[in-house]
Amino acid sequence: MAYTITQECLSCEACLNECPNHAISSNGDIFKIDPDRCTECIGFRDLPRCLEICPSRAPKPDESRRESYDQLMAKWQRLHPNGQPRGLVLLQDRSKPVIALIADGSADKPGEKVLEKLDGLIRGRFPGYDIVWGIQAIYMFAALKARGQNWYFDRQVPLMDAATLLTRLATAGRLKVAMQFLMTSESTFSREPMKADTHGLQVKYAMPFFSHQENITGLVKALEPEFGDGRETATVFVGHGALKDFEFNECFLAIDRILRSNYRNAFLATLHGPPGIDGVINEVKRSGCKKVKFISLMITGGGHITQDIMGDEPESWKSRLGLPAEIFTGIADKPIFTNYFLKQIESLLLQFK
Repeated sequence: MAYTITQECLSCEACLNECPNHAISSNGDIFKIDPDRCTECIGFRDLPRCLEICPSRAPKPDESRRESYDQLMAKWQRLHPNGQPRGLVLLQDRSKPVIALIADGSADKPGEKVLEKLDGLIRGRFPGYDIVWGIQAIYMFAALKARGQNWYFDRQVPLMDAATLLTRLATAGRLKVAMQFLMTSESTFSREPMKADTHGLQVKYAMPFFSHQENITGLVKALEPEFGDGRETATVFVGHGALKDFEFNECFLAIDRILRSNYRNAFLATLHGPPGIDGVINEVKRSGCKKVKFISLMITGGGHITQDIMGDEPESWKSRLGLPAEIFTGIADKPIFTNYFLKQIESLLLQFK
């Protein structure tokens, strides 16, 4: 529905030049919103700008002017015929499921670019479907917003977690949701959306990569070209691991067993939970290797890569080993990894037919 300005208005003019649709005007001390131009900022941002900026919260939804998401988006397209909409954009056939990609997220640009590349890959594979994102590490939002970024990617995907995303999709009248967890391993971040209120939506879920045993063995094999030689250079796989609920680390323990049984001086360590890093440091030092090759199993690494592992601080993994080190961070480019998610999404969509 369009917004209207109530008597709480202070006539401060804060909103006057902030409306992206130029729907706000004044006649002396009277401010008003043209309902034929108000889209609730749909097409531009996640929340109405006038409501965000108003010190007295004077803008309110006009109950006499109820409009659906599709009506508001149609209005935006009429007002901006050559524009490119931003925010939570839903333009495709509403009878089709919305593809919801749920990721941990990243607060740094390199990590965001990795996810953006996956976004482009999936959008290219599934044209004709609306593709939206839920970012579960909401603690990063403050850092992003502090540098003026209220979105992800060049197409400006709004920052919200999966629960908020489901609420927004329900409000927009999108009844079918294919939810793919775009993660390597299960965690509290992957379980929370499955407990969230679906608001009556039909939601189908596809789990993270390591939820399937064949992916564990297949990825180790696919990463063999990245290994150190086992004589001069040790190999250490890096898993993020769980802050709690350590049963989620079983996939990493399984990888560690595969490495130790089939390769020379190859191990897995985790940033959180078992098996950790302390034992691996001692084993690498005893191995006689003079270098170490880290292989990250994180889609995005951010500060974990640059500080916790490869940093120059005394507590970084590289410093504790005391050896020259390099790191491979390209798991998201491996076909076994990307093809898994593409096939999972295909399978989800078939469940709606």
